Amino acid sequence: MSDTSSPALTPEQWESRDYRQVARDLDRWAKAHTKRAGPDDSTEYVAKLGLDESGAVIVMNRAHDRVLVPPPARAVLAAFALADQPFGFTPADVHALERAAAETRDEAVAAALRSLGDRLQALLPPPPNPSTQSRA
Repeated sequence: MSDTSSPALTPEQWESRDYRQVARDLDRWAKAHTKRAGPDDSTEYVAKLGLDESGAVIVMNRAHDRVLVPPPARAVLAAFALADQPFGFTPADVHALERAAAETRDEAVAAALRSLGDRLQALLPPPPNPSTQSRA
């Protein structure tokens, strides 16, 4: 699991808009998580992530097959990437921002906190529907 206290990318990786996963780390993770898949599993794992000049996310495997995630799909990619991760966001984070916005007397700060809460909320799954949970 990622260290939540360190930045996701180095300044150099941000500048180049390029991240390449260490091959042995990728191999170790894949080996630990594919025991159920069997020897004929053709799953490819991401070895490189980047951003191109159009704002699309570049996803590349070790064979250099390249897939672009266009800007309209980046919010979805972010939401999926943050889901259930220790560095992701929770409804409690949104509520904390809402409380802080309600308690401040500075309207500019309150607006900024509400805006941040709205942006975080957009990356969260909807709350569970009580009517569908009771059937499960």
